[in-house]
Amino acid sequence: MDKSIWRFFDIPLFIGVVITAFFGVLMVYSATHTDPALSPLNMHIKQLTVGVGLGVILLFLMARLDYHFFEYVTFLIYVLCVGLLFLVRIIGQTTSGSTRWIDLGFTDIQPSEPAKLLIVIVLARFYATNEHRIQRFPVFATSMLVTAPAVILVFLQPDLGTTMVLIAIWFGMAWAGGANLVHLFGLIFIAIPIILLIWFAPDLTNGKVQIFSDYQYERFHSFWDPNYFDPSQRRNLEVSNKAVVGGGVLGQGYASGVQNTMNYLSIRHTDFIFSVIAEEFGFVGSIALLVLLALILTRILHIAQKSNDSYGRMICIGVFTMLFFQVFINVGMNLGLFPVTGIPLPLISNGNSAMWTMFISLGMVESVSMRHQRDTTWYYRSGAVAD
Repeated sequence: MDKSIWRFFDIPLFIGVVITAFFGVLMVYSATHTDPALSPLNMHIKQLTVGVGLGVILLFLMARLDYHFFEYVTFLIYVLCVGLLFLVRIIGQTTSGSTRWIDLGFTDIQPSEPAKLLIVIVLARFYATNEHRIQRFPVFATSMLVTAPAVILVFLQPDLGTTMVLIAIWFGMAWAGGANLVHLFGLIFIAIPIILLIWFAPDLTNGKVQIFSDYQYERFHSFWDPNYFDPSQRRNLEVSNKAVVGGGVLGQGYASGVQNTMNYLSIRHTDFIFSVIAEEFGFVGSIALLVLLALILTRILHIAQKSNDSYGRMICIGVFTMLFFQVFINVGMNLGLFPVTGIPLPLISNGNSAMWTMFISLGMVESVSMRHQRDTTWYYRSGAVAD
């Protein structure tokens, strides 16, 4: 490999990612150290070694690998993506009513997490190959059909949060790829009444037809109805709000937040970890973290802009959309702006599958950065050919 390409390795992006990930380790410790059930598990140690440690290695390995390799195995990647999600339905572990994990013995993996990146790779190839006719409706419809199996399989787990992320990735890449806006907004116009019809199907059919799960209905009802009959469903939203407000300007101090240390806040090491950050570091600390995440997002866009081929550019757009949407929804959820959807805060929340996926994704972005001067010519209905 030409060592000269390492001079294009985006150091600001890497530094931002590492700082954010190590801060996440500290926050996982803070969120679990007083919990009698979670503290003995040493989640912060596992996140540091297995999550972040292995993640950094995966980032460098992915950066070293020419990202164009994946365009030649796109079909295999697509089969792997759908196959893993289908395998979950056969041998997956069921927890809290959702079947999302596969037990590997030494750890559990959540196939829906790498599925996000796999869909990015598949759609990047699709949009780059069809960039000269992206405005045509058959191309637009085909991109939806390509994404649909993964979306449906994740939804059936059920995992509404990841389903939303996959749809957001498709929408963001379609928009950036140059899809006809009439098609995009026409789809939204059609989708809204269909979603409402599916949502109210139990009421319209006397309970005979129900697509969404019971817990999904409960989460949404508890969000928009303060007098919802089951107050336990709304409790975490209220405690999260208390934690954010209680943090004030400068916070209550690391590992000293009241709602956190008194174990009032549930799932605070994953979904509600931003509330712990806001409570312990206040408004200033929360803004500092968001600025750091904004730096990462800005660097991804910068690499996309300087990329010399459509495939690399679309990979960056897909990773950007995946990261931005998850941050936007998770933070909004912690602030009480959105219902609880189970979307983690990237690079911060506990979870090895999500951590590995994000590091591998950012490694691919680094690979694009390191090879942005590669001279390629894109032919109609064909891949990149080096001149």
